Order: sequence, then C-alpha cells, then structure tokens
Amino acid sequence: MNNKENILSLGTINKINYYKSNFLIKIAFSFAFAVTMAVSANIFLYIPATPVPITLQTLTVLLSGIFLGSKFATLSQIQYLLLGIAGFPVFAGFKSGINTLLGPTGGYIIGFIFAAYITGYIFENFNNYIKNKIYLSLIACLSGLLIIYLSGFIHLFFYLFCIIGKPELKFLALKTFNLAVKPFILVEFIKLFIIIDLAAVLNIKH
Repeated sequence: MNNKENILSLGTINKINYYKSNFLIKIAFSFAFAVTMAVSANIFLYIPATPVPITLQTLTVLLSGIFLGSKFATLSQIQYLLLGIAGFPVFAGFKSGINTLLGPTGGYIIGFIFAAYITGYIFENFNNYIKNKIYLSLIACLSGLLIIYLSGFIHLFFYLFCIIGKPELKFLALKTFNLAVKPFILVEFIKLFIIIDLAAVLNIKH
C-alpha cells in the first residue's frame, strides 16, 4: 500500500469516527431534550375555563427541531412519549400512561412528534431558499406550532364531541378553538421570538 492509499484509508477512518461520534452526540442530545420535555411539561399554569395548561413544552419542541434537525428531534419526542406511556410522570401535571393520551391534551402530545420533524426539516433543508436565519426560524417554528395546535384542536374536538353528545358542529368547533387555541396565542408568540433570537445568536447550522 503506497502513501496515497494510506492517506485515503486514514481519511476514511477519520470520517467514520467523526460520523459515529456525531451520531452518538445527537442521540445523547435527543434524550436530553426528552428529559427537558418532562421538565417543561411540569412548569405549568392552568387558566380558567380550559383543560389545557400553559407549559414550556412548545418552546422545547421547536428548539429540538432547530438544534437537532428533523430526525433526532423526532426521536426526542418519541422518547418523551414512550417515557410517559411507560409510567414515568412526564406529562403535564405529573401525569403518565395511555389515559393521558386519550384525555383532552392527548392531541398536543402526539402533535409534538410531527411538529419536531417539520420544524427541523424546514430549518435544515430550506436554508438555500431562505437565506435570512430569522425568517427561516420563523417559518420553521410557525409550521411546527400550526401542527401542534391543529393536532390539539382535532383531538379536543372529538373528545368534547364524545362527552357532550351530538352538539351543533359549528358551535363545537368554536368552543374547541376557544379552549384549545385562543388562550395561548400571545404566549406562543413570546416563545417564538425567544427561539428566533436563540437561533440567530447561536448561528445554528445543519
């Protein structure tokens, strides 16, 4: 084997080692975000007339997408979900189990998985089209938020439908919006600007 082949072989080994270490680091960070989800879920505040609490979960979900990218952010949310299903008190209000997913807030928890993926996917793949990091973060996070609240809205709509019986659908849709979306709009925009500032300051790239 000549010197050129030795250099190429060494370069290949270094690349493999780099990707292995990078993979393990992202796995570790994905679990760290899953734990952070548990903490942020239980920094909560219930407001009158809605079963949905204000938490820091949406902030954590969107940050996971920005920091980890689509695949590992999704993994972090799946880990969080599995921890809750396994009986660890990681859901809002220190709840756990399948019953929580079937309750009024279950749609948000499922939505976190898809929101993490979409946020990360847009942030890591649209940077060639949207050069400004602030606009890129804004679009990625707004897309993630839309998925979270759409999922939460749909789930709560059918949850209320089953409880109330057969109400007028227009009335039920408005009631669901008032419970699941409207009270949180201002808070979510505050979180959104925090994430955008962090992404801009840290100059995160994938």
